[in-house]
Amino acid sequence: MDSGNKGFNFNFDFGKRPNTENIHKGSKGFKQAFSDFKQDMKIRDNNRKGSNPFKVILLTLVIMFILFFVTLPALNFMAPEFYSFLIAGIILFNVLNLIFGKMPVFKIGSISAILVGVLLLAPIVIGFFAQPIFRAKAYSTLIPVSDANFAETVTEISYDKVPVVDREAAAIIGARQMGSVQEVVSQFEINENYTQINIKGVPVRVSPLAYSDLIKYFLNFRNGIPYYVKVDMATQEADLIKLVSPLKYSKSDILMRDIIRHNRFKYPTKMFGETNFEVDDEGNGFYITSVLTKRIGFFGGTDVKGAIVTNGSTGESNYYDVADVPHWVDRVYPADLIIQQLDYRGSYSDGFINSIIGQRNVTRTTRGYNYVPLNDDIYLFTGVTSIRSDSSNLGFYFVNLRTKDAMFFSVPSADEFSAMNSATGQIQEKNYVPAFPVLLNIKDRPTYLIGLKDASGLAKMFALVDAENYQKVEVGNTVQEVINQYYMRTDTSNLPGEDANELTIKIEEIQSVVIDGNTIYYIKAAGDDVVYVGTAKTLGAPIVFAKPGDSLKVFGNPRNNQFDILLNFQSN
Repeated sequence: MDSGNKGFNFNFDFGKRPNTENIHKGSKGFKQAFSDFKQDMKIRDNNRKGSNPFKVILLTLVIMFILFFVTLPALNFMAPEFYSFLIAGIILFNVLNLIFGKMPVFKIGSISAILVGVLLLAPIVIGFFAQPIFRAKAYSTLIPVSDANFAETVTEISYDKVPVVDREAAAIIGARQMGSVQEVVSQFEINENYTQINIKGVPVRVSPLAYSDLIKYFLNFRNGIPYYVKVDMATQEADLIKLVSPLKYSKSDILMRDIIRHNRFKYPTKMFGETNFEVDDEGNGFYITSVLTKRIGFFGGTDVKGAIVTNGSTGESNYYDVADVPHWVDRVYPADLIIQQLDYRGSYSDGFINSIIGQRNVTRTTRGYNYVPLNDDIYLFTGVTSIRSDSSNLGFYFVNLRTKDAMFFSVPSADEFSAMNSATGQIQEKNYVPAFPVLLNIKDRPTYLIGLKDASGLAKMFALVDAENYQKVEVGNTVQEVINQYYMRTDTSNLPGEDANELTIKIEEIQSVVIDGNTIYYIKAAGDDVVYVGTAKTLGAPIVFAKPGDSLKVFGNPRNNQFDILLNFQSN
């Protein structure tokens, strides 16, 4: 036992005070050294021969103005970049004073260090108490959502207004159209914004031209940008449209004609969101800039409070609160901001702790979104799924991008990606890539319309997938074809019912019409006012040889003076 402690010698002397002489000497030495340093700095400050302090201040302001001109920060206490701008100004002033000034470096530096510390810590501390952990309920109510009935709210739209072009495809289609106009393509290129809007009730994507380079800018800036590209989202056709008045302000302009800089100098305190190009119904080009605010505390809960509408030709800018934005404007709220607020609603409605532990009723949006034209507005739509992501949706959100009016449709369904996989499974031999779907009302049922794109990025085929039963899939070469096929397969209104009749008629006249690849037969019978209608698919091969004078047997339900033929013709 003793041998194990030979290397240790413990000496506890509780009655003896520790020797603090060296500690006091060290402390005294540090204080003395610091005092000597201050004294030395005072002597140096007194002996400095620098410029007049006002010259240093003026030089600081000039450089900060240049920095403001380049970076364009919002001079708003809610904007994080404002604090960075102030800190940069304080550091710049101290550097210039050290090099050129004669103000006391130590004193000015000490005050500056305190100011920088406050500017760094204040946003961090205040922002921390505005986080969801403290304000979960406030975050969950950033976007009010009302429950709605899908069939009653989302009306069926005609096939020629169904949007099937996404931004990627619009860029490809627009580039092809641009390349066909040599005198334009040599001077301009297309801005890749491609905003989806409605023009006279038709969903389109629009993007203005942009100056190709600095030399082309100086050659053309006096006349401005004369054209924009419009891509019809239903027909996949692009047109180069001449503006009523050329754009003299744009994102490709420089100095004070840059649209962001132009608005920043007119509204220096407003926080800008995204800026989108839009065209009104008269063909005038405008830029719509969303104006942001903070709804929670001083730094939390980003939201839109209004928009700046700028005439791209004259540069005239007007600010509108959200409620007063002109109705022809389609895009005020950024899509990413809407998705963020919907996720806050799904996560924090029952408190922050529940979003981490238990996760009762916690939902999130699916991994994508798209846009749907509705009542001459653009609505963002996305699915709502549980936090555990089980490849199914609880329903759908529809949000108006001008007003932020939001609706939730409780429709248990397959999520968008399951529908996309189901669509490609029908034509897997073609190796087409599905675009993110558009949600349509087909026969009062939520139905995904999915563009199937080839290697060029353009939609070559289309699929309709029943959202509630994604095993029901129709695939066609055009939107009209796939919708017709879907109706024919799901429509049971023409099946023989209690009032079904079996008739033998004599053909007086027969006409066939090809509509989007489908042959439709219209038959007038002798001594009968009813028009008999049927397709080659439902009537069978014998209808091809039917001629006036033939007797035909039909069976179906007469309605509205029309008889939908369901059985094969039997010609004599």
